[in-house]
Amino acid sequence: MKVKPTGQSAAFFKRKAKSLKKQLGISHTEALNFLAKEEGHVDWDSFVKKSNSVRPKVTIRRPKVPEPAILNYHNFMNGAIIGQHPNTKMIVRRHAKVGDLLQMLIEATEHHKRAKNHLQEIRSIMDTWLGCEYSEEQLANTEFNQIYYGKTTLLTYEVKPSLTRQAELKRLLRNAKALIHRSYHDCKPLEKLYQRFQQAAKALENWPAKIPGTNRFKGRVPVGTFVRLGRTKKFGIVFNHDIRRQVVEGYSDGGRFVYGRHEVSVLRKQLDIADFKPMRLHLPYGKWKCADGREVLFNRDYCPIWERSSKGIVMPIEPDVYVHHEDSEFYFDDGNAPYYDNNSSIVKNCLSVLNDWGVSELKPKVLERIPIAMANRDFDLLNPKGIS
Repeated sequence: MKVKPTGQSAAFFKRKAKSLKKQLGISHTEALNFLAKEEGHVDWDSFVKKSNSVRPKVTIRRPKVPEPAILNYHNFMNGAIIGQHPNTKMIVRRHAKVGDLLQMLIEATEHHKRAKNHLQEIRSIMDTWLGCEYSEEQLANTEFNQIYYGKTTLLTYEVKPSLTRQAELKRLLRNAKALIHRSYHDCKPLEKLYQRFQQAAKALENWPAKIPGTNRFKGRVPVGTFVRLGRTKKFGIVFNHDIRRQVVEGYSDGGRFVYGRHEVSVLRKQLDIADFKPMRLHLPYGKWKCADGREVLFNRDYCPIWERSSKGIVMPIEPDVYVHHEDSEFYFDDGNAPYYDNNSSIVKNCLSVLNDWGVSELKPKVLERIPIAMANRDFDLLNPKGIS
């Protein structure tokens, strides 16, 4: 039987040898040697060596450097520049793959704090870039939230993995970096991200010698704990700590917050919850004027907090009451809200309004809902009207 040379790969000939073996009644090795000779080689081994030596080098195609190469991203409230990202898009499918790889690595390093911190920082950066690259119209919030922070792999936490497992984790890290490398052009933000990858890889080379305890829930931040938030150093109260995702949710002056566990720190001296008056709930956002002469102060979520009758009597009011009004006035907007930095003048103005009403030291009824909202882990109880 004559087999024409085809120029195919070694894998192709291995499959071909199986059928040739049956047809000619020879061994698999003899079939491989037969096919190699038909390709002009002495035997199968020489064919394999020749194939490996002439195998073309794979060239990774990367995006061209656009103009400008990088873009700034801003605080959506006050417009301040808070970082930079490459001026290109990584396809959503690759973002999802990187998210999966990072999640597996983060879960595997539950007891390796240094490695986990670097990996969580990488995840945070990639989540930010994804938000910069795709608008809500291009990528729905439900899908966006799942890519980097909405997945769990349900793996068992590893105290100290075997050498084989450590090698596998380093491979997963390289795969994540390779996907990113293929998707972005060279630029300064990418170089900074690669430094995080380098630090994570170095940490994976050096697992802690001391083996920690295996309690999966050790380190959970209890509900009702006061914490400092990221670099702002503002404080808030914890509603939930998702130990698997290592995400802390709670309420602060600006309203609901969601931070990575590594981004918050527990206050050494805890506050009294009775003294907790979040500005978003406590300070007046504006005032409604009613046809019957009443005036009603409302907070940023448009929940009424105080009402003053036409005779000047001030009383607390339920936050879910709908107030029929004829006119409104506002004390600030989202660009100069009192709970942002450098807006002390707005804070003073809002406090002066409460002082004029004689309620600056009192608590509106909406604040009474904080313990109930924490117990139920339901932020909507603090904004019963659903408007913000």
